[in-house]
Amino acid sequence: MNNFFLNIMIKVKKKSLFLFTICTAFLTVNCTQSAQLTLSGSGKAKYSIVLPDNPSLVELTAAKELKKHLDEITGADFTITGESKADNAKPQIVVGNSARAKTLLPDVDTDKLPYDGIVIETIGENIVLTGHPIRGTLYAVNTFLEEAAGVRWWTSTESFIPKQKKLKIPALHIKHAPHLIYREAYYKDAFNGEDFATRMKCNGYFSNITPEYGDFHKFQYFVHSFYPILPPQQYFNKHPEWYSLINGKRTYQNAQLCLTNDAMRKEFIKNAIDTLRNHPEMDFISISQNDCHGACQCEKCQAIVKEEGGESGPLIRFVNSVAEEIEKEFPELWVETLAYQYTRKAPQKVKPRKNVVVRLCSIECSFSQPLGEGEQNKAFREDIEAWSKIADHLFIWNYVTNFSSSMLPHPNIHTLASDIRFFIKNNTIGLFEQGDFYCDAGDFVRMKNWVISRLMWNPDLDENQLIDEFLTGYYGKKAAPYLRKYWDLLTNRTKESGVYLRCYMGHTADWLTVPVYAEAASLMKQALDVTKDETLRNRLRREEIPLKFMLLLENERFMEYENQNVTSPVTLPGDPEKALTEFMNLLKEFNVTMVSEDFTPNANHVQWIEQVLRSKLFPEKKQN
Repeated sequence: MNNFFLNIMIKVKKKSLFLFTICTAFLTVNCTQSAQLTLSGSGKAKYSIVLPDNPSLVELTAAKELKKHLDEITGADFTITGESKADNAKPQIVVGNSARAKTLLPDVDTDKLPYDGIVIETIGENIVLTGHPIRGTLYAVNTFLEEAAGVRWWTSTESFIPKQKKLKIPALHIKHAPHLIYREAYYKDAFNGEDFATRMKCNGYFSNITPEYGDFHKFQYFVHSFYPILPPQQYFNKHPEWYSLINGKRTYQNAQLCLTNDAMRKEFIKNAIDTLRNHPEMDFISISQNDCHGACQCEKCQAIVKEEGGESGPLIRFVNSVAEEIEKEFPELWVETLAYQYTRKAPQKVKPRKNVVVRLCSIECSFSQPLGEGEQNKAFREDIEAWSKIADHLFIWNYVTNFSSSMLPHPNIHTLASDIRFFIKNNTIGLFEQGDFYCDAGDFVRMKNWVISRLMWNPDLDENQLIDEFLTGYYGKKAAPYLRKYWDLLTNRTKESGVYLRCYMGHTADWLTVPVYAEAASLMKQALDVTKDETLRNRLRREEIPLKFMLLLENERFMEYENQNVTSPVTLPGDPEKALTEFMNLLKEFNVTMVSEDFTPNANHVQWIEQVLRSKLFPEKKQN
């Protein structure tokens, strides 16, 4: 872990919200339209790209990315030059923390910038793109390409690169550092290339970004580490007392550890430190409960539960003791744990120690209402506010998908921005947004990834403008108005229905009526009808999959509506077998192999999808 990162976090520990106060003050964006700079003309570059003579890997990548895109935009050939060979009498784009940058910006010390902070500054005819030493310069270049040149990276393989032989840009004065030091949008496409992850300014564990692109935050055990560190196959027979006492019996099945057992704690600490010695590159180690309930019911554990007012009491006391020993050998390492399900409620007395970060999980929440308001999420809101009072820094594990069925409509986009702002308000410095990692054709997953990523970088952005920009840029100007109406329709329907929109929803009957479905399908059809470009049409056809899937999956409900009404706004499949075949071919076309949280993305899963749909379309037939 970089020492600067640690120093920043120590300041946060010592003074609540110190970093974020700095970051808020640090954020200024001023694009002066009156003074413009001409970067190229007549097929020739008027600027050179100037690097430090001994650039870091990230600075070198940043310069290459800048040249690649400027060349593509203008058709010119921008040269990259070391600062000692650069002609300072000619206009320059100065990339990185060089002596030249310091001459132009004597008041900016990049070593003292907030974590991942960027500086984009116009000085006369020169432009400086620099930032925090780890990856700030690359973020500055990507921001420059977006804000000055109009580049948009919609997905890992699809982008908008404007074509302007005479490229003029406004004078830029941008200083920004994100509130969130850990940013991860857990979508399948988000990890398809490290260049895309950095363009989205995400730096989480699953991005696997190489040092050339700024690296990523590394976890030893990402989550649920009790048994990986103390495997019952190795220890239970000799030491059953190290594991949960449940209904008077020691067990390791659907259970946890006995967190008050001193001998267990010593062996646990030994194993944790041993694994860190083998992986010294880690930023975090997860000391966290198994993915089940089964807390220990022994007298000592329950005495602490009573004293602390909940199961988080023995957990935090245990994690604190482990973290204290880890800190002696690994002072820069963070010890992460969960406030998850039965441990979600904050303890009444113990506080997380200085090197412990608690990750609060929103799995029980309703995502039709913002987490920071509304009665449905009152308990979660109270829990995060209680944790923020005893912890200067929190992580959040947020659920932004439907694990039961990724392809069903899941209109939660209206809550994403307010939720991120609510997290940050309550001392959150790391955010894991768990999206549709397993599905290629979920409910507008590409748009959700793009919007979430940009909001994690800057939560002050207008989410409605982001949505409109993506709809227009990715699906086309003609289709965008219909898609916006589609999303407004589904969003308003969830609000009106009062549905508790969980991250596990097997159907839409609780909120999506047949007439509203018909209107949504009509809007999608109109978007397709006005779109002639085949690339754009294919993007729309993929987004139509959730509606087609719903029609087959909930066929019985639609048939019942048709039987009870003289006319139905929905046209049911006249030939169910043909409709099923066409749908399965559609999944094959768009490489959809999974529709729910599963760990076997293979042909059998596709067969399972077909079997489920067949049982809905032909309920009278016996299924094999």
